[in-house]
Amino acid sequence: MSNLHDRIIPRLLHVFRTLLVCLLPTAVAQAQGLPRARPDEVGLSGAALQRIAPALQAYVDSGKLAGVVAVVARHGKLAYVASAGAMNRERGQAMRADAVFRVFSMTKPITSAAVLQLYDQGKLRLDDPVSKYIPAFATVKVYAGGSAAQPTVRDPDRPITIADLLTHTAGLTYGFFGNTPVDSIYRRANLGNPRWTNAELSDSLARLPLLFSPGSAWNYSFAIDVLGRVVEIVSGMPLDRYLESGIFRPLGMRNTGFRATPGMDGHIVTAYHRGPGGTLQADSPLVTVDYTPEGRMLSGGGGLLSTVGDYLRFAQMLLRGGELEGRRILKPETAAVMLRNHLPAALTPIASPSPDWPPGKNGFGYGGAVRLDSATSVPGSPGTFRWAGYGTTFFWIDPKADLIAMVWAQYLPVMEMWRLDAEYQRLVYAAVSETRTAGRR
Repeated sequence: MSNLHDRIIPRLLHVFRTLLVCLLPTAVAQAQGLPRARPDEVGLSGAALQRIAPALQAYVDSGKLAGVVAVVARHGKLAYVASAGAMNRERGQAMRADAVFRVFSMTKPITSAAVLQLYDQGKLRLDDPVSKYIPAFATVKVYAGGSAAQPTVRDPDRPITIADLLTHTAGLTYGFFGNTPVDSIYRRANLGNPRWTNAELSDSLARLPLLFSPGSAWNYSFAIDVLGRVVEIVSGMPLDRYLESGIFRPLGMRNTGFRATPGMDGHIVTAYHRGPGGTLQADSPLVTVDYTPEGRMLSGGGGLLSTVGDYLRFAQMLLRGGELEGRRILKPETAAVMLRNHLPAALTPIASPSPDWPPGKNGFGYGGAVRLDSATSVPGSPGTFRWAGYGTTFFWIDPKADLIAMVWAQYLPVMEMWRLDAEYQRLVYAAVSETRTAGRR
Protein backbone atom coordinates (compact mmCIF):
# COMPACT_ATOMS: atom_id res chain seq x y z
CA MET A 1 0.00 0.00 0.00
CA SER A 2 2.86 2.36 0.87
CA ASN A 3 4.57 1.74 -2.49
CA LEU A 4 1.28 2.31 -4.32
CA HIS A 5 0.77 5.53 -2.37
CA ASP A 6 4.30 6.64 -3.23
CA ARG A 7 3.68 6.02 -6.95
CA ILE A 8 0.17 7.52 -7.25
CA ILE A 9 0.52 10.71 -5.18
CA PRO A 10 3.44 12.13 -7.22
CA ARG A 11 1.53 11.39 -10.45
CA LEU A 12 -1.59 13.11 -9.13
CA LEU A 13 0.47 16.11 -8.06
CA HIS A 14 2.04 16.24 -11.54
CA VAL A 15 -1.41 16.18 -13.15
CA PHE A 16 -2.66 18.86 -10.76
CA ARG A 17 0.31 21.12 -11.48
CA THR A 18 -0.14 20.62 -15.22
CA LEU A 19 -3.82 21.56 -15.01
CA LEU A 20 -2.98 24.59 -12.86
CA VAL A 21 -0.42 25.84 -15.37
CA CYS A 22 -2.94 25.38 -18.19
CA LEU A 23 -5.88 26.95 -16.39
CA LEU A 24 -4.17 29.85 -14.64
CA PRO A 25 -3.56 31.93 -17.80
CA THR A 26 -7.23 31.49 -18.71
CA ALA A 27 -8.35 32.60 -15.26
CA VAL A 28 -6.04 35.61 -15.38
CA ALA A 29 -7.29 36.55 -18.84
CA GLN A 30 -10.89 36.34 -17.70
CA ALA A 31 -10.22 38.54 -14.65
CA GLN A 32 -8.06 41.09 -16.47
CA GLY A 33 -9.77 41.05 -19.85
CA LEU A 34 -7.10 39.84 -22.28
CA PRO A 35 -4.21 37.35 -22.40
CA ARG A 36 -1.00 38.55 -20.74
CA ALA A 37 2.29 39.34 -22.46
CA ARG A 38 5.62 40.77 -21.40
CA PRO A 39 5.98 44.45 -22.38
CA ASP A 40 8.88 43.73 -24.76
CA GLU A 41 6.75 41.16 -26.61
CA VAL A 42 4.35 43.91 -27.68
CA GLY A 43 6.85 46.69 -28.30
CA LEU A 44 6.72 48.44 -24.94
CA SER A 45 9.53 49.38 -22.60
CA GLY A 46 9.14 47.54 -19.32
CA ALA A 47 11.40 50.04 -17.57
CA ALA A 48 9.21 52.93 -18.72
CA LEU A 49 6.03 51.16 -17.64
CA GLN A 50 7.48 50.66 -14.16
CA ARG A 51 7.33 54.43 -13.67
CA ILE A 52 3.52 54.25 -13.69
CA ALA A 53 3.06 52.60 -10.29
CA PRO A 54 5.00 55.27 -8.33
CA ALA A 55 3.06 58.00 -10.15
CA LEU A 56 -0.25 56.38 -9.16
CA GLN A 57 0.96 55.87 -5.61
CA ALA A 58 1.77 59.58 -5.40
CA TYR A 59 -1.92 60.40 -5.99
CA VAL A 60 -2.81 58.15 -3.06
CA ASP A 61 -0.02 59.34 -0.75
CA SER A 62 -0.96 62.99 -1.35
CA GLY A 63 -4.60 62.31 -0.46
CA LYS A 64 -5.89 63.18 -3.93
CA LEU A 65 -7.29 59.69 -4.50
CA ALA A 66 -8.20 56.76 -2.27
CA GLY A 67 -7.25 54.20 -4.89
CA VAL A 68 -6.53 53.78 -8.57
CA VAL A 69 -5.98 50.99 -11.11
CA ALA A 70 -4.39 51.21 -14.58
CA VAL A 71 -3.91 48.87 -17.53
CA VAL A 72 -2.04 48.99 -20.84
CA ALA A 73 -2.76 46.57 -23.70
CA ARG A 74 -1.08 46.37 -27.08
CA HIS A 75 -1.47 44.05 -30.07
CA GLY A 76 -4.33 42.30 -28.26
CA LYS A 77 -2.30 41.45 -25.14
CA LEU A 78 -2.40 42.91 -21.65
CA ALA A 79 1.12 44.18 -21.02
CA TYR A 80 0.78 46.09 -17.77
CA VAL A 81 -1.52 46.23 -14.73
CA ALA A 82 -0.92 48.45 -11.70
CA SER A 83 -2.99 49.42 -8.69
CA ALA A 84 -2.45 51.67 -5.70
CA GLY A 85 -4.37 52.57 -2.58
CA ALA A 86 -7.72 51.21 -1.50
CA MET A 87 -11.08 50.40 -3.01
CA ASN A 88 -12.55 51.08 0.44
CA ARG A 89 -10.27 52.94 2.86
CA GLU A 90 -12.64 52.62 5.80
CA ARG A 91 -12.60 48.82 5.56
CA GLY A 92 -8.92 48.58 4.63
CA GLN A 93 -9.67 46.91 1.29
CA ALA A 94 -6.76 47.24 -1.12
CA MET A 95 -7.51 48.21 -4.72
CA ARG A 96 -7.87 45.17 -6.99
CA ALA A 97 -7.70 44.72 -10.73
CA ASP A 98 -11.15 43.07 -10.66
CA ALA A 99 -12.78 45.90 -8.69
CA VAL A 100 -16.20 47.10 -9.88
CA PHE A 101 -16.48 50.80 -10.75
CA ARG A 102 -19.30 53.14 -11.71
CA VAL A 103 -18.13 54.11 -15.19
CA PHE A 104 -20.77 56.84 -15.65
CA SER A 105 -20.25 58.38 -19.13
CA MET A 106 -18.04 55.52 -20.30
CA THR A 107 -21.47 53.90 -20.72
CA LYS A 108 -21.92 56.11 -23.79
CA PRO A 109 -19.61 54.21 -26.19
CA ILE A 110 -21.34 50.95 -25.24
CA THR A 111 -24.84 52.33 -25.91
CA SER A 112 -23.56 53.85 -29.16
CA ALA A 113 -22.23 50.43 -30.19
CA ALA A 114 -25.69 48.97 -29.49
CA VAL A 115 -27.26 51.53 -31.82
CA LEU A 116 -24.73 50.67 -34.53
CA GLN A 117 -25.44 46.98 -34.01
CA LEU A 118 -29.09 47.63 -34.79
CA TYR A 119 -27.96 49.67 -37.80
CA ASP A 120 -25.94 46.66 -39.00
CA GLN A 121 -29.07 44.54 -38.69
CA GLY A 122 -31.01 46.97 -40.88
CA LYS A 123 -33.38 47.90 -38.06
CA LEU A 124 -32.64 51.62 -38.17
CA ARG A 125 -30.83 54.21 -40.27
CA LEU A 126 -28.48 56.85 -38.94
CA ASP A 127 -30.33 59.55 -40.88
CA ASP A 128 -33.69 58.51 -39.44
CA PRO A 129 -35.46 61.27 -37.52
CA VAL A 130 -35.60 60.48 -33.81
CA SER A 131 -39.33 61.19 -33.92
CA LYS A 132 -39.77 58.01 -35.98
CA TYR A 133 -39.07 56.09 -32.75
CA ILE A 134 -39.94 58.66 -30.07
CA PRO A 135 -42.96 60.63 -31.38
CA ALA A 136 -42.61 63.35 -28.72
CA PHE A 137 -39.60 64.71 -30.63
CA ALA A 138 -41.80 65.56 -33.63
CA THR A 139 -42.84 68.80 -31.91
CA VAL A 140 -39.52 69.76 -30.30
CA LYS A 141 -38.67 73.49 -30.36
CA VAL A 142 -35.46 75.52 -30.31
CA TYR A 143 -34.70 78.25 -27.79
CA ALA A 144 -34.87 81.64 -29.53
CA GLY A 145 -34.52 84.12 -26.67
CA GLY A 146 -35.94 85.30 -23.39
CA SER A 147 -35.34 84.06 -19.87
CA ALA A 148 -35.53 80.55 -18.44
CA ALA A 149 -38.87 81.50 -16.89
CA GLN A 150 -40.27 82.97 -20.12
CA PRO A 151 -38.36 81.62 -23.11
CA THR A 152 -39.32 82.22 -26.71
CA VAL A 153 -39.01 79.26 -29.06
CA ARG A 154 -39.08 78.46 -32.75
CA ASP A 155 -39.18 75.41 -35.00
CA PRO A 156 -35.82 73.71 -35.64
CA ASP A 157 -34.22 74.06 -39.06
CA ARG A 158 -34.50 70.29 -39.47
CA PRO A 159 -35.44 67.23 -37.40
CA ILE A 160 -33.02 65.58 -34.96
CA THR A 161 -31.50 62.42 -36.45
CA ILE A 162 -29.95 59.34 -34.87
CA ALA A 163 -26.53 60.56 -36.07
CA ASP A 164 -27.11 63.89 -34.29
CA LEU A 165 -27.60 62.03 -31.02
CA LEU A 166 -24.50 59.89 -31.58
CA THR A 167 -22.35 63.01 -32.07
CA HIS A 168 -23.96 65.36 -29.49
CA THR A 169 -25.09 67.75 -32.23
CA ALA A 170 -28.82 67.31 -31.56
CA GLY A 171 -29.23 70.52 -29.57
CA LEU A 172 -29.78 68.83 -26.20
CA THR A 173 -27.78 69.73 -23.12
CA TYR A 174 -27.22 68.36 -19.61
CA GLY A 175 -28.06 71.36 -17.47
CA PHE A 176 -25.22 71.01 -14.99
CA PHE A 177 -22.29 72.10 -17.21
CA GLY A 178 -23.60 75.29 -18.84
CA ASN A 179 -25.09 78.58 -17.69
CA THR A 180 -27.53 79.31 -20.53
CA PRO A 181 -31.28 79.79 -19.99
CA VAL A 182 -31.78 76.34 -21.50
CA ASP A 183 -29.42 74.84 -18.91
CA SER A 184 -31.49 76.55 -16.21
CA ILE A 185 -34.66 75.05 -17.70
CA TYR A 186 -33.04 71.60 -17.62
CA ARG A 187 -31.98 72.00 -13.99
CA ARG A 188 -35.54 72.85 -12.98
CA ALA A 189 -36.94 69.78 -14.76
CA ASN A 190 -35.56 67.21 -12.27
CA LEU A 191 -34.15 65.12 -15.11
CA GLY A 192 -31.95 63.04 -12.83
CA ASN A 193 -34.88 61.27 -11.19
CA PRO A 194 -33.77 57.61 -10.77
CA ARG A 195 -37.41 56.52 -10.50
CA TRP A 196 -38.03 57.49 -14.11
CA THR A 197 -37.81 55.07 -17.00
CA ASN A 198 -35.98 55.81 -20.25
CA ALA A 199 -39.37 56.51 -21.81
CA GLU A 200 -40.23 59.13 -19.18
CA LEU A 201 -36.82 60.80 -19.48
CA SER A 202 -36.93 60.94 -23.28
CA ASP A 203 -40.46 62.33 -23.41
CA SER A 204 -39.53 64.94 -20.80
CA LEU A 205 -36.48 66.02 -22.80
CA ALA A 206 -38.60 66.39 -25.94
CA ARG A 207 -40.79 68.92 -24.13
CA LEU A 208 -37.80 71.17 -23.31
CA PRO A 209 -36.34 73.65 -25.81
CA LEU A 210 -33.20 72.74 -27.73
CA LEU A 211 -30.09 74.82 -27.14
CA PHE A 212 -29.56 75.13 -30.92
CA SER A 213 -30.94 73.76 -34.16
CA PRO A 214 -29.77 70.18 -34.88
CA GLY A 215 -26.41 69.90 -36.61
CA SER A 216 -25.39 73.52 -36.07
CA ALA A 217 -23.18 73.06 -32.96
CA TRP A 218 -21.68 70.50 -30.58
CA ASN A 219 -22.78 70.25 -26.95
CA TYR A 220 -22.34 67.44 -24.43
CA SER A 221 -25.78 66.23 -23.41
CA PHE A 222 -28.44 63.64 -22.61
CA ALA A 223 -28.26 62.54 -26.27
CA ILE A 224 -27.00 59.02 -25.58
CA ASP A 225 -29.70 58.51 -22.92
CA VAL A 226 -32.25 59.20 -25.64
CA LEU A 227 -30.47 56.62 -27.79
CA GLY A 228 -30.89 54.14 -24.96
CA ARG A 229 -34.63 54.59 -25.39
CA VAL A 230 -34.28 54.17 -29.17
CA VAL A 231 -32.52 50.84 -28.56
CA GLU A 232 -35.43 49.72 -26.38
CA ILE A 233 -38.05 50.66 -28.97
CA VAL A 234 -36.23 49.19 -31.97
CA SER A 235 -35.20 45.95 -30.23
CA GLY A 236 -38.38 45.49 -28.21
CA MET A 237 -36.26 44.85 -25.10
CA PRO A 238 -35.31 46.89 -22.02
CA LEU A 239 -31.85 48.40 -22.45
CA ASP A 240 -30.24 46.17 -19.83
CA ARG A 241 -31.50 42.99 -21.52
CA TYR A 242 -30.43 44.16 -24.96
CA LEU A 243 -26.90 45.07 -23.85
CA GLU A 244 -26.57 41.77 -21.99
CA SER A 245 -27.61 39.67 -24.99
CA GLY A 246 -26.04 41.77 -27.74
CA ILE A 247 -22.75 42.91 -26.21
CA PHE A 248 -21.92 41.74 -22.68
CA ARG A 249 -22.55 38.02 -23.00
CA PRO A 250 -20.90 37.61 -26.43
CA LEU A 251 -17.83 39.54 -25.22
CA GLY A 252 -17.59 37.74 -21.88
CA MET A 253 -18.20 40.95 -19.91
CA ARG A 254 -19.39 39.14 -16.79
CA ASN A 255 -19.26 42.03 -14.34
CA THR A 256 -20.89 44.81 -16.35
CA GLY A 257 -24.47 45.93 -15.90
CA PHE A 258 -26.91 48.48 -14.54
CA ARG A 259 -27.47 46.62 -11.28
CA ALA A 260 -25.18 45.48 -8.51
CA THR A 261 -25.27 41.67 -8.46
CA PRO A 262 -24.45 39.26 -5.61
CA GLY A 263 -21.22 38.40 -7.43
CA MET A 264 -20.11 42.03 -7.08
CA ASP A 265 -20.37 41.95 -3.27
CA GLY A 266 -17.08 43.07 -1.77
CA HIS A 267 -15.77 44.21 -5.16
CA ILE A 268 -17.56 47.56 -5.61
CA VAL A 269 -15.25 50.55 -5.16
CA THR A 270 -16.42 53.21 -2.74
CA ALA A 271 -16.76 56.64 -4.33
CA TYR A 272 -15.03 59.59 -2.70
CA HIS A 273 -15.29 63.35 -2.91
CA ARG A 274 -13.44 66.25 -1.32
CA GLY A 275 -14.91 66.95 2.10
CA PRO A 276 -14.36 69.72 4.66
CA GLY A 277 -10.72 70.72 4.95
CA GLY A 278 -9.90 69.10 1.61
CA THR A 279 -9.86 65.54 2.94
CA LEU A 280 -11.40 62.60 1.09
CA GLN A 281 -14.90 61.69 2.22
CA ALA A 282 -16.75 58.51 1.26
CA ASP A 283 -20.09 58.57 -0.49
CA SER A 284 -22.56 55.74 -0.15
CA PRO A 285 -21.23 52.54 -1.76
CA LEU A 286 -23.26 53.11 -4.93
CA VAL A 287 -23.73 56.92 -4.72
CA THR A 288 -27.38 56.73 -5.80
CA VAL A 289 -30.16 54.14 -5.96
CA ASP A 290 -29.63 53.85 -9.74
CA TYR A 291 -27.58 50.69 -9.30
CA THR A 292 -30.00 48.95 -6.94
CA PRO A 293 -33.27 47.11 -7.67
CA GLU A 294 -35.20 50.20 -6.48
CA GLY A 295 -33.85 52.32 -9.34
CA ARG A 296 -35.80 52.22 -12.62
CA MET A 297 -33.53 54.36 -14.79
CA LEU A 298 -31.32 52.39 -17.20
CA SER A 299 -29.15 55.31 -18.22
CA GLY A 300 -27.61 54.71 -21.62
CA GLY A 301 -25.49 57.77 -21.03
CA GLY A 302 -24.10 57.00 -17.59
CA GLY A 303 -25.62 54.03 -15.74
CA LEU A 304 -23.21 51.10 -15.99
CA LEU A 305 -21.03 49.33 -13.47
CA SER A 306 -17.98 47.57 -14.92
CA THR A 307 -14.41 46.37 -14.36
CA VAL A 308 -11.22 47.27 -16.20
CA GLY A 309 -11.09 43.70 -17.51
CA ASP A 310 -14.59 43.84 -18.95
CA TYR A 311 -14.18 47.26 -20.50
CA LEU A 312 -10.84 46.23 -21.96
CA ARG A 313 -12.63 43.48 -23.86
CA PHE A 314 -15.16 45.97 -25.23
CA ALA A 315 -12.38 48.35 -26.31
CA GLN A 316 -10.38 45.54 -27.92
CA MET A 317 -13.47 44.52 -29.90
CA LEU A 318 -13.63 48.03 -31.37
CA LEU A 319 -9.90 48.05 -32.08
CA ARG A 320 -10.17 44.68 -33.84
CA GLY A 321 -12.86 45.94 -36.18
CA GLY A 322 -15.93 44.80 -34.26
CA GLU A 323 -14.87 41.25 -33.37
CA LEU A 324 -13.20 39.52 -30.41
CA GLU A 325 -12.28 35.85 -30.07
CA GLY A 326 -14.58 34.85 -32.90
CA ARG A 327 -17.59 36.81 -31.66
CA ARG A 328 -18.61 39.57 -34.04
CA ILE A 329 -20.41 42.53 -32.48
CA LEU A 330 -20.17 45.04 -35.34
CA LYS A 331 -19.33 44.82 -39.02
CA PRO A 332 -15.72 45.89 -39.70
CA GLU A 333 -16.82 48.96 -41.63
CA THR A 334 -19.25 49.94 -38.87
CA ALA A 335 -16.61 49.68 -36.15
CA ALA A 336 -14.35 51.87 -38.28
CA VAL A 337 -17.14 54.43 -38.69
CA MET A 338 -17.72 54.52 -34.94
CA LEU A 339 -14.09 55.48 -34.30
CA ARG A 340 -13.97 58.16 -37.00
CA ASN A 341 -14.64 61.88 -36.56
CA HIS A 342 -18.04 62.96 -37.91
CA LEU A 343 -17.99 66.66 -37.11
CA PRO A 344 -17.42 69.19 -39.89
CA ALA A 345 -14.40 71.47 -39.56
CA ALA A 346 -16.63 74.34 -38.42
CA LEU A 347 -17.57 72.38 -35.26
CA THR A 348 -14.04 71.30 -34.31
CA PRO A 349 -12.28 71.24 -32.00
CA ILE A 350 -15.00 70.36 -29.51
CA ALA A 351 -15.25 72.55 -26.44
CA SER A 352 -12.66 71.34 -23.95
CA PRO A 353 -13.65 71.21 -20.28
CA SER A 354 -9.98 71.60 -19.27
CA PRO A 355 -6.60 72.50 -20.80
CA ASP A 356 -5.56 68.95 -19.91
CA TRP A 357 -8.53 67.03 -21.33
CA PRO A 358 -9.23 65.77 -23.84
CA PRO A 359 -5.62 66.09 -25.02
CA GLY A 360 -5.09 67.98 -28.26
CA LYS A 361 -7.70 69.07 -30.77
CA ASN A 362 -10.64 66.71 -31.00
CA GLY A 363 -13.65 66.00 -33.13
CA PHE A 364 -16.29 63.44 -32.21
CA GLY A 365 -17.08 59.97 -33.47
CA TYR A 366 -20.08 57.90 -32.47
CA GLY A 367 -19.96 57.91 -28.67
CA GLY A 368 -16.48 59.32 -28.07
CA ALA A 369 -13.99 62.04 -28.92
CA VAL A 370 -11.57 61.51 -31.81
CA ARG A 371 -8.18 63.19 -31.79
CA LEU A 372 -7.39 65.25 -34.87
CA ASP A 373 -3.82 66.35 -34.16
CA SER A 374 -0.55 65.18 -32.67
CA ALA A 375 1.11 68.56 -32.03
CA THR A 376 0.48 68.99 -28.30
CA SER A 377 2.19 68.63 -24.95
CA VAL A 378 0.32 65.36 -24.40
CA PRO A 379 1.56 62.64 -26.79
CA GLY A 380 -0.77 60.47 -28.83
CA SER A 381 -1.85 59.64 -32.36
CA PRO A 382 -4.41 61.29 -34.62
CA GLY A 383 -7.45 59.01 -34.75
CA THR A 384 -7.31 58.11 -31.05
CA PHE A 385 -10.83 57.46 -29.70
CA ARG A 386 -11.49 58.25 -26.04
CA TRP A 387 -13.93 59.23 -23.35
CA ALA A 388 -14.19 59.42 -19.56
CA GLY A 389 -16.65 58.97 -16.72
CA TYR A 390 -17.80 61.41 -14.04
CA GLY A 391 -16.31 59.18 -11.33
CA THR A 392 -12.76 59.55 -12.77
CA THR A 393 -12.51 56.66 -15.20
CA PHE A 394 -10.54 57.22 -18.42
CA PHE A 395 -9.90 55.10 -21.49
CA TRP A 396 -8.48 55.56 -24.95
CA ILE A 397 -8.03 53.45 -28.06
CA ASP A 398 -5.11 54.33 -30.37
CA PRO A 399 -5.58 52.41 -33.65
CA LYS A 400 -2.29 53.68 -35.11
CA ALA A 401 -0.27 52.32 -32.18
CA ASP A 402 -2.63 49.31 -31.76
CA LEU A 403 -2.87 50.28 -28.10
CA ILE A 404 -5.53 50.56 -25.39
CA ALA A 405 -4.95 52.21 -22.03
CA MET A 406 -7.18 52.90 -19.06
CA VAL A 407 -6.74 54.54 -15.67
CA TRP A 408 -9.65 54.31 -13.22
CA ALA A 409 -10.34 55.77 -9.81
CA GLN A 410 -13.61 56.56 -8.08
CA TYR A 411 -13.45 60.25 -7.29
CA LEU A 412 -16.27 62.70 -7.93
CA PRO A 413 -16.23 64.96 -9.84
CA VAL A 414 -13.83 64.02 -12.62
CA MET A 415 -13.41 67.73 -13.45
CA GLU A 416 -10.96 67.94 -10.55
CA MET A 417 -8.89 65.04 -11.91
CA TRP A 418 -8.38 65.72 -15.63
CA ARG A 419 -4.61 65.84 -15.11
CA LEU A 420 -4.53 62.20 -14.04
CA ASP A 421 -5.33 61.07 -17.58
CA ALA A 422 -2.89 63.52 -19.17
CA GLU A 423 -0.07 62.39 -16.86
CA TYR A 424 -0.92 58.74 -17.44
CA GLN A 425 -0.90 59.24 -21.19
CA ARG A 426 2.61 60.72 -21.07
CA LEU A 427 3.82 57.72 -19.06
CA VAL A 428 2.25 55.19 -21.43
CA TYR A 429 3.61 56.77 -24.61
CA ALA A 430 7.05 56.99 -23.01
CA ALA A 431 6.95 53.18 -23.00
CA VAL A 432 6.24 53.25 -26.74
CA SER A 433 8.85 55.88 -27.65
CA GLU A 434 11.62 54.42 -25.49
CA THR A 435 11.21 51.05 -27.20
CA ARG A 436 11.50 52.76 -30.60
CA THR A 437 14.60 54.63 -29.46
CA ALA A 438 16.19 51.42 -28.18
CA GLY A 439 15.45 49.72 -31.49
CA ARG A 440 17.35 52.36 -33.42
CA ARG A 441 20.54 51.95 -31.40
